[in-house]
Amino acid sequence: MKRFIVWTLGTLVLLVTWAAVNFVATTEGWGLTPLAERGDTIAFAKAVSTEARNEAKGNLVLAMLEKGKIVHTETMSVGKTVTEESVFGVASLSKWVTAVGVMRLVEQGKLDLDTPVTEYLTRWQLPASDFDNNKVTLRRLLSHTAGITDGLGHSGFAPGEPVQPLESHLTQALDADPGKSGKVLVGIEPGTKWMYSGGSYNLTQLIVEEVTGESFADFMQRAVFTPLKMSHSSFALDRTNPALAQYFGENGDEQIYPNYTSLAATGLYTTLNDLVRFANAQLPSDVADPSMPRLLNDESLLEMRQPEANVDGLDIWGTGIMLFAPNGAGDNIVGHGGQSPYLNSTVRIDPVTGDGFIAIQSGNKEALASNLATQWTTWRTGKPDIYVLGNTFPAMIMRVLIGAVVILIAAIVLGVVTGLRRKRANR
Repeated sequence: MKRFIVWTLGTLVLLVTWAAVNFVATTEGWGLTPLAERGDTIAFAKAVSTEARNEAKGNLVLAMLEKGKIVHTETMSVGKTVTEESVFGVASLSKWVTAVGVMRLVEQGKLDLDTPVTEYLTRWQLPASDFDNNKVTLRRLLSHTAGITDGLGHSGFAPGEPVQPLESHLTQALDADPGKSGKVLVGIEPGTKWMYSGGSYNLTQLIVEEVTGESFADFMQRAVFTPLKMSHSSFALDRTNPALAQYFGENGDEQIYPNYTSLAATGLYTTLNDLVRFANAQLPSDVADPSMPRLLNDESLLEMRQPEANVDGLDIWGTGIMLFAPNGAGDNIVGHGGQSPYLNSTVRIDPVTGDGFIAIQSGNKEALASNLATQWTTWRTGKPDIYVLGNTFPAMIMRVLIGAVVILIAAIVLGVVTGLRRKRANR
């Protein structure tokens, strides 16, 4: 019996050790190869620009920041020349900008992150559910933990096609991505699980309009873009703007930007230079470029970076902000990305150093801007970001399972062989 206990404990130790080593190796990025030596900005800038030029199939703009100041930019296009002042749609990057607008109202005492959102709503209400709708708060809407199961994704509406009113869009989005319900309702106990939800931001858009008495686009212009001097940013698309960048799709064909009901979730149009201003305004005041305007106080920025959603043991989301990877200094590389068909955007910042990376592109089916930002995160931290982990976790789990089977088979064989030898020795 004693030998069996020792054998069992030994096998369990091997299994746990095997799983732990694989988890650490994956989350710590063992084997990752950065594009350049850490700290060598010139080498990394050259390498990332080379990769961008080799991979870009449409247009792309990018910038690198150190202490909030631009240290490198790159622009490229196969059509009309793009510059740092070219206007792009940036898809879900809109959500971070929206969250900043909400935090302005929080600082002014007009909204509270933890008050049930039903208290702010008159034009539309969450449908009755099997759960307590009073647990749906702005903090949970902004962190995708409110239990909203719409699955949105918005395709938008073609020019000339009627744009669905916000209230009916919340009830049933007519532009929901294929396979998504398009219904904003509580399908999971609020606060128990992370589930990405564009509809959560549609509801946030309505709340902003309810408490301000303004259209969402007008409020964001007044409260965010004007004070930050983001003079080329808007939630209202101007198709006559000569600075509007071409939107390239499959095989280099030019696409038309759609119109959106879901402005807060995906409707922002902006430029590289305006995003530099926005990124600076999200940095703590002691590391941001002092020549750039501020918006939120440092306490609000810190609150947004606090983890609110955890998946597979990893913190992935704050209040309206993505947590990409630990920065090694007690915080995270943070920011947000956006992706529509053949369009991708990303902004990432290190709140400890003030360094950052911004990219927008169209024309690539894969998320080129985010892939470049992942390279920047690896170079800055030596660790994988949540996109890399999302791709490598399934392989890690399979590796752990295969290894566990091998360990169990080896342990059983060893146990049988040892037992047979013992029997022979006792004859």
